[in-house]
Amino acid sequence: MQRREFLRSAAVVGGVAALGGCSFLNNAPPPRRSNAIASVEPQDGTLRIEPADSPWIESRKDAAAPTVAGLLAPLSPVGSARAAKGGGGGGRGATGRGTGGFASAPRTSKGRAWWHGGDYADDWRENHEDEVERYRATVAAIGVAFLGSDDRFEDDRPGAGEVPWDEVYQDPEQAKTYEISREGWYRVGANMVAADGSTDFGWESVDMEIDRTAGGDFVVDEKWKVSPRL
Repeated sequence: MQRREFLRSAAVVGGVAALGGCSFLNNAPPPRRSNAIASVEPQDGTLRIEPADSPWIESRKDAAAPTVAGLLAPLSPVGSARAAKGGGGGGRGATGRGTGGFASAPRTSKGRAWWHGGDYADDWRENHEDEVERYRATVAAIGVAFLGSDDRFEDDRPGAGEVPWDEVYQDPEQAKTYEISREGWYRVGANMVAADGSTDFGWESVDMEIDRTAGGDFVVDEKWKVSPRL
């Protein structure tokens, strides 16, 4: 009798876990936070890209780089995410670039939808706060790529990181412009390195869907912050 009761209880717990997305079984870290790209907006048929004035990045790397204390920029995203599948790489939080997840995604302090973001990120950080540092960094390069039409992007949505860039700007210090040739999805990436060049932190990206208005102007329909997981 006791064994039957135990099995019945275990089944109930398992069912609840399945309905809840197995939250206690999924310990994947959230995307890292960063300050890399201040703004990227359509302007006169181009994308105008401005790197951040004081770039920084979260990492679990043991880097010989200055850390950041007393950040002025808000770190907590605005809003909360409903769990969603798809969007490249799977995982928890709002992942659905191009699948309707934009409306329910949490927002970063710059108003971008947060890829794989969600309330779980704060819980993960509380459990791993000793492992994460926020380093001062430099934007060593900016890359821009056309990822494809909306239909193509639905079938092949790249995850975080570097992609084959159509244009790369080395050592960017001022705003850059990239000519927009067509509607569809674009990625703007920033290669983040330690100020002394000793550590390469990889790429932070902004993915955006660009449409054309009836008057012929380009506008952004969706904009996502896409970062590797910590």
